[in-house]
Parts: sequence; structure tokens; C-alpha cells
Amino acid sequence: MRAKLGEETMRSKYAILPLLAAIILATCISGCTSTNPSGGQGSNTSGVPVYQPSLQTASVNTSAGKVTTYQTTSSSTQVADFYKKEMADRGYQTSTSYQKGSDVVLSFVKGTSTVHIAIATIQAQIGPLNLSQTGATTFVITEQNT
Repeated sequence: MRAKLGEETMRSKYAILPLLAAIILATCISGCTSTNPSGGQGSNTSGVPVYQPSLQTASVNTSAGKVTTYQTTSSSTQVADFYKKEMADRGYQTSTSYQKGSDVVLSFVKGTSTVHIAIATIQAQIGPLNLSQTGATTFVITEQNT
């Protein structure tokens, strides 16, 4: 019984890893035009707010939109609550909201604009990709205009 519970906890804890990897890979496969890691405060000129304090760790422009990754020392709940409020204040409607433990996926729609936000506290490295510094919460913002 205990071993089975441990296996379920491990599966749940890392359930967001494939989702984050899929978002990043799908965006890159769809046509990367530039990659621009930044060491400064996260700022976004598209109108999507950036949770603070956070550090922008990567940004990729594709033919399908823009993917930007940030890290913060705040909890995933604090980041999710910020985006739920701020996106609603900007006229976005929540189209998807999923949470399992500290993993959160949010999707917002406004006109022809769709914004997906995946939030997780990950302490893992997949090959050469270090997804998070120890204890940090990573959030990925994917912006699409159709």
C-alpha cells in the first residue's frame, strides 16, 4: 500500500514536466525565429502582465506566437492567483484552469488572443535543460494570436 502511494505521489509531482516540455518543443518546432535569454527583470511589451518579483530566463518568438519563461521564489499559488486577477482585469476570459498540487495550467482568451500559463515548482534537470533553480517556481507564458 505504501509503495503504491509513493508511486502515485511521484507520478503526480512530475505530471507537469511533459506538459512544459511539450509547450516548449511544440513552439520551437513550429518555427523559432529567435531565442533571447535575459538576465534582467521580466518585462513584457505584449500587454500580458509579468508577475514580480521574477527573472526572465528565456524568450522564443515563433510563427505561432511567443513563449517566455520566468522564475520566481514565490509559490505557484501566488503566481496563479496573480494571473487570474490580472488577466480578468485586462478583459481576458478564463478558458482553462487546471491545478494538481503545486502544478497549475491556465488559459485565457480575449478576441483573437490566447494566453497559456503553465506554473510549476520543479527541481529537475532533463538532459541539458535545467528547468528550475532549487526551490524556484518556473512559469511559462505562451502567447498566440489567430
